[in-house]
Amino acid sequence: MSDSLEPQAPGEVTFPKIPEFGNPEPEVGIFWTHEGRLFHLESAPISKAVHTRVSVDYANGHYASWFVMGKQGILDSLPPHMRDEYDAIPRGRIVYLFSRKTFVIYHGDDYNPTIQDLIVKRLNLPEGLYVDEIDEHYNPLPEDFLF
Repeated sequence: MSDSLEPQAPGEVTFPKIPEFGNPEPEVGIFWTHEGRLFHLESAPISKAVHTRVSVDYANGHYASWFVMGKQGILDSLPPHMRDEYDAIPRGRIVYLFSRKTFVIYHGDDYNPTIQDLIVKRLNLPEGLYVDEIDEHYNPLPEDFLF
């Protein structure tokens, strides 16, 4: 596998090489937070995740995972008005970006050091190789709030 992004032969696409991180292997994933706590986290080791020319990302989206969480009863601990839509509570995504050579924890406003510590520990993120960034996309939409 080459670090080059240039095709090696007509029709062949190469991808950046995933760095060797050792054991335990770091993971990428998605999560939700609620009332200042980590509500749900799911992930996959980077060797089994979706590898593109830009990043290593978790295969499942929030929408599909929310549906499964509902079937498994995970959503039952939420207030009833927050169980229908995957974006009713803040959420986030952890990816590895090749251009930055780091893991990025994208999240909404309901995020704190305790949540970050749990994510870093559970996903085996290497010290000094992760950052967190607010992304408004991961906040609930205004129509989800009760006024």
